[in-house]
Amino acid sequence: MNFDYYLAVFNSTHHAIKFEKVLKEAGVLINIIPVPREIAASCGLAAKFEKDKYEDINNIVKLNNLQVAAYYDVSKSGEKRVYNKK
Repeated sequence: MNFDYYLAVFNSTHHAIKFEKVLKEAGVLINIIPVPREIAASCGLAAKFEKDKYEDINNIVKLNNLQVAAYYDVSKSGEKRVYNKK
């Protein structure tokens, strides 16, 4: 099954906001959204981004010592979304 996009989830709102700030300063388009109910996370925020941006984002995360709790690839199965931890 092909997936549609990625989500990054965080352990704190502070980590999510810092992630958003650094990625936007690097010119990478992301959207901060509420964490879906199907994903257990300490923070209520997730970053949604296109699947072709994963490598760029992962490099930026490592270079800036950003804290990401987990990445999920998200696909659609019928009317339901499927979340696979990467």
